[in-house]
Amino acid sequence: MSKGKKIALIVSMVCVLVVAAVLNVTLLTNKNKPNDDVVQTSFFETSRLDRQATRDYEIAELNQIINMEGDEYAEARQNALVKKQKIVDAMETELLLETLLKAQGYADVLVTVNANSDNVSVIVDKDELAREDTVRIYNIIATQASISNDYVRILSV
Repeated sequence: MSKGKKIALIVSMVCVLVVAAVLNVTLLTNKNKPNDDVVQTSFFETSRLDRQATRDYEIAELNQIINMEGDEYAEARQNALVKKQKIVDAMETELLLETLLKAQGYADVLVTVNANSDNVSVIVDKDELAREDTVRIYNIIATQASISNDYVRILSV
């Protein structure tokens, strides 16, 4: 199998996994609607588990590329190393931001950082966010992650 076919296969497998994770979260959220506490708890737990499973799969696939032998795979290995480092950086940023936001008094927070862009999504376990809340969240993200407010999306559940 050629290098291009292997990379295309890996990318398509990652896409399928991401779609499955999104469907899983959507179906679980719709299934548990009658009890709001269960939905919120399940949402945050399920989202974290899905995110971690997706990242574990991506890293395992990248490790396979990194471990390929031969000079013809040098560029693919280098690209895989760069992508793996971006994923690790995104994971560290997510953990830092979630911890800091929880320290600010939010019951539960889910932060997702796109490894390929500056986009950050913050989901807060709160019925409604006041202006003060959004300013506080924006300030923490801008200070800790150096990301402009234009690339931050804040949602409450």
